[in-house]
Amino acid sequence: MSREKRLVPVLQMAQKKVDEASRALGYLNQKIAEEEQTRQQLKDYESEYMQLMRGGDTPGRPVNIQAMMRYQAFIQRLELAQIQQQQQISLLEQQKQQVTQHWIQVRAKAQAVEKVMVQLRSEETLLAARAEQKLMDELSSLKNYARRSY
Repeated sequence: MSREKRLVPVLQMAQKKVDEASRALGYLNQKIAEEEQTRQQLKDYESEYMQLMRGGDTPGRPVNIQAMMRYQAFIQRLELAQIQQQQQISLLEQQKQQVTQHWIQVRAKAQAVEKVMVQLRSEETLLAARAEQKLMDELSSLKNYARRSY
């Protein structure tokens, strides 16, 4: 078995690791986008409730104190949810950064194995060409020797 062919399982394992890291990055990107969307929805809800708290569509409407307190409590919960959402996004961003570094490392290893395989293939091709040339030279030499003998 050629040296290049012996590296095929190593390359397959390296490619598998690259694929796993790529899938993890894709998952994290999707998760971050979802969390960002949730955070934006919370901001939108907060804006809506702030407008309702200020009187909404009917300016000059008397404000009910209990309703005002409920709106205020709800807005505080929305603000807390936004903070928690931002923390979740930050955590996911950190994970993404780590997975990106891992992906870069495993991809570099896979590329190094591929490069070695290409070099080995080139060496084997060169050796085979030299061996063929040597055989052709020997055959030519034998033909010349056979012609002289007759």
